[in-house]
Amino acid sequence: VAIKVLPEAFAHDAERLARFTREAKTLASLNHPNIAAIYGLEKSPSAGSGHAGITALVMELVEGEDLSQRIARLYAPGASARQAGMPLDEALPIAKQIADALEAAHEQGIVHRDLKPANIKVRADGTVKVLDFGLAKTTEAPGSGLQDPAGISQSPTITSPAQMTGAGMILGTAAYMSPEQAKARPVDKRADIWAFGVVLFEMLAGRRPFDGEDMADVLGAVVRLEPQWEALPSDVPLPIRALLQSCLVKDPRRRVADISTALFVLEKSAVLAAVPGRVADDAVRPVPRARRTITMTSAALLVVAAVTALATWTLMRPTLVPLQPMRFAVAPTAAQALAITATDRNLVLSADGTHLVYVAGGGQLMVRAIDALDAVPLPGITGARSPFLSPDGRWVGYFTETELRKVAITGGPPDTLCPIVGAPRGASWGPDDTIVFATDLATGLLRVAAAGGTPTVLTTPDAAQGDADHLFPSLLPSGRAVLFTVTPSSGEIQNAQVAVRDLTTGQTTTLVRGGSQAEYVAPSAGSGQAGYLVYAVAGTLRAVRVDPDTLAVGSDPVPVVEAVRTSGNGAAEFSVSRTGALVYVPGGATDTRSLMWVTRDGREEPIAAAPPRAYTVPRLSPDGTRVALDIRDELGDIWIWDLARQTLTRLTDAPATDVIPVWTPDSRRVIFASARAGIANLFWQAANNTGTAERLTTSPNGQAPMSISPDGTQLIVREIVPTTGYDLRVLRLDPSTPRGAGPSTSLGTSPTPSPRTPPRQTEPLLATPFNEQNGELSPDGRWLAFQSNASRRNEIYVRPFPNVDAGNWMVSTSGGTHPLWARNGTELFYLDSAGAMTRVPVQTTPTFSAGTATTLFVTRYFVGVAARTYDVSPDGQRFLMIKNAASAQAPTMVVVLNWLEELMARLPAK
Repeated sequence: VAIKVLPEAFAHDAERLARFTREAKTLASLNHPNIAAIYGLEKSPSAGSGHAGITALVMELVEGEDLSQRIARLYAPGASARQAGMPLDEALPIAKQIADALEAAHEQGIVHRDLKPANIKVRADGTVKVLDFGLAKTTEAPGSGLQDPAGISQSPTITSPAQMTGAGMILGTAAYMSPEQAKARPVDKRADIWAFGVVLFEMLAGRRPFDGEDMADVLGAVVRLEPQWEALPSDVPLPIRALLQSCLVKDPRRRVADISTALFVLEKSAVLAAVPGRVADDAVRPVPRARRTITMTSAALLVVAAVTALATWTLMRPTLVPLQPMRFAVAPTAAQALAITATDRNLVLSADGTHLVYVAGGGQLMVRAIDALDAVPLPGITGARSPFLSPDGRWVGYFTETELRKVAITGGPPDTLCPIVGAPRGASWGPDDTIVFATDLATGLLRVAAAGGTPTVLTTPDAAQGDADHLFPSLLPSGRAVLFTVTPSSGEIQNAQVAVRDLTTGQTTTLVRGGSQAEYVAPSAGSGQAGYLVYAVAGTLRAVRVDPDTLAVGSDPVPVVEAVRTSGNGAAEFSVSRTGALVYVPGGATDTRSLMWVTRDGREEPIAAAPPRAYTVPRLSPDGTRVALDIRDELGDIWIWDLARQTLTRLTDAPATDVIPVWTPDSRRVIFASARAGIANLFWQAANNTGTAERLTTSPNGQAPMSISPDGTQLIVREIVPTTGYDLRVLRLDPSTPRGAGPSTSLGTSPTPSPRTPPRQTEPLLATPFNEQNGELSPDGRWLAFQSNASRRNEIYVRPFPNVDAGNWMVSTSGGTHPLWARNGTELFYLDSAGAMTRVPVQTTPTFSAGTATTLFVTRYFVGVAARTYDVSPDGQRFLMIKNAASAQAPTMVVVLNWLEELMARLPAK
């Protein structure tokens, strides 16, 4: 056996002793013929005061010289006629055994961190033993020093008192450490792969790839310089050269990701090296002029070509980890949690799969390297929606309420690319540096230069075919075509289609019916292998095989992820990188939520009898007895909750989406938006389930009711206008009451239109280049509160009604949405930019004035749609809120590395 003793001078050093013990435990966890074994950790008793006794490792005795001695002997003057380097038939078997040892360690989660020739022994029978796993040497025996005046190859491991697994220290031997080690950054097994490449280069070239007069010079070379590749002998095969180049890539993300790749190349190259009179690669040197038969020459050339092609494919194939799919969860802290909205995709992976970008609370953009523990915010970015990335991963594109912007992924001031009208519905950045994006204004897809400019129309929905809009664009990696979702005018997302637009010919082809938000995934660009179309269907991800050239679908759809968070408009929380990594948010097509009362001081009183459903918009009846509910766990219908009887009854049941209820003042009818006639228009229906729904408006633009005047004669309507975005308009429910006549003296009545009365048209109220939403009339009908992004973020404003041009007061000062009047007209409530419930005392006579805003409670309640998602009790002391399920409070993101392999297994090429 060999006895490795911890010198007494270090026996009182707690760090040295801990590292010594760590080495014992590490070696005990490994059992491999190419790793020196350990038999025990021995400690002798103290010999008296001031003496700690002896601590020693009992290890396998490995006879023979270490690799640094062997290299020095081979390169000694006159030792060999070969100009440089170890013979291939000697170097490749040694390298293979080193790689075998590293693979065994990496499988156990152990990284050597200090692989170098002095830590590798070669026995007389050729067996290689790797020593000192998981521990920097505490003492070093002097080496030969040949061609090494500074003794760099035998220099001790550079350490610090910091923990070995932490960041901010350098750990390794200068000439063999990776650039990330030299920069004192955390390392993983790719640091060992770098060191393996350095050792193999030194064996073959007779010199280290990174050298210098002192340690500082060596570290500088490791970080900044490239190896002198011309130092490699001419007979080094092309696969080995490719292996070395891939091991010595300074960016660990682009380095060989697993030592098994090196093993494959070494095994094939060792077989080739053992063939007598082997043929060198034509790309390296001419074929030697030796006598051999045509058959042997052809066979050898074929072997070289096969090995080269397979090795090159293995090395160059983009990968982050071994080909076995690996899953892990990303669960950010509450302050950095993913913010889920009901209409957007809130996360995206970079094309190379190395970075995840997502939206946190307040529209903060978070960037998380896949190999990092935490995400970091992009400073100064708020109000961001629907992030997307440039193909090179250097830029993050995103929407605000009024603009399309981009910002460097490393941070900095954002650049405005163009204004937008309407709410974002996805964007994609192409290789030609143009961006295709969509909004909810039924304008189809738009395109703008990534440097900024005026958007141009790329596609137009075909209303004659029942198309409402084109959403969620995704450009193919080649940039020659764009995938998008065609939504139906009925609003039934289950009838959406995935289509592709050829950007050269302008031809549009439907690929999948009944799906949304598709992304294209291929094993490698231009490989000619089958590509895959991944898309969302009712809370699941499905995939079909497609031809990479024609994009024709070549298989039946197969479910590939069973539960993915998906909104009612088809936006699904998933993203696939070009390298085949996947990130998604577990969930489904809808979320279950609960109803509860919340007092002004934030105390919750759950309405336990109300079953968990996808509650979205609640509206208390004016008489305080019932709640009209927009529930979207099916298609989207209006339901009535009776507060006294504790019963839930369906009000609407059309084969279309019915949303956003508003009560008439007498509590007898409910007005709502419905897509049953194509584009969403206004309907009303008796709240007691008698009669049928009657249509109130006919408009080519999507409409939704906001609030009603106290006399029931004028309805505030939000309308989506292609030229100006979200506008507020007025619908006169009593034709005999002209607009501007003011409230009627007869309160509490609801005019009923004649069945022969045709649907009416709305009239303009607030139509600006900005988005005006959530218009709420005061209890006396004289004032209109609303939100607008006129200041480039949403704030709460109040104007006189109906003469809205007679004044304009900003109520909020640091962001606000979803205003609501107290029933007594003395307070305004709204949600601030962080989602906290806020109150402002107001005075409405003789004119309007607002006091100082105060926070009532910091809400974590559902606010994921454009309409107001809360209401207030008649006495103003309780708020009716919608609370997400516990699982939705802090969504978890799941990352699957090498998901492409799983996808290919589920949909194998025929």
